[in-house]
Amino acid sequence: MKILVVGATGTIGSAIYNSFKGAGYEVFGAHRHSDSHPIDITNKESIANIFKTLPKLDAVINAAGTASWKPLAELTEEDYYVGIQSKLMGQVNLVHVAKDYLADKGSITLTTGILAEHYEPNAVALSLVNGALHSFVNAASNELERGIRLNVVAPGAILGDFPADQKFAGHFPISIEKAIKLYQQALTENITGQILKKY
Repeated sequence: MKILVVGATGTIGSAIYNSFKGAGYEVFGAHRHSDSHPIDITNKESIANIFKTLPKLDAVINAAGTASWKPLAELTEEDYYVGIQSKLMGQVNLVHVAKDYLADKGSITLTTGILAEHYEPNAVALSLVNGALHSFVNAASNELERGIRLNVVAPGAILGDFPADQKFAGHFPISIEKAIKLYQQALTENITGQILKKY
């Protein structure tokens, strides 16, 4: 199986990359500053270019995307657009491009998080994006052709990045291993339109 991991240098992305590579898959790691597989998910042309340079893929997993962290009172329209252009439309455009390049019955897995449904101070802009992505996956998964599956992984804060004894959005952090199991589920099980949560 040939897999593209976008955001392969982040906490979750690097763990996905190493886990699937260790399992014997042929894994390509892409990120903004990569020499071999550069990608900017805010740019649809950049997304398309990476698919054109790689062999026919069976799956793409995205762990890239950012948003503004500010109290509601300080958020400007431009602050919202940071997350809308990056984590929201970046992933939406990834789906639009990937669906035309993946092999039949391919798999697309996006990433959101606990903030889609649990409150954390200063995270309003990210909550908006995560919730929108869940609705997108719920709807878009019904219209993908050639048996292509679309799911989203929504983990809580990751242990190590966050103190073990401190709650984030009302929940204690989870291990990276528990998060990776959700990506494995999305990749290997015959499911689509699912929001795979762990927090």
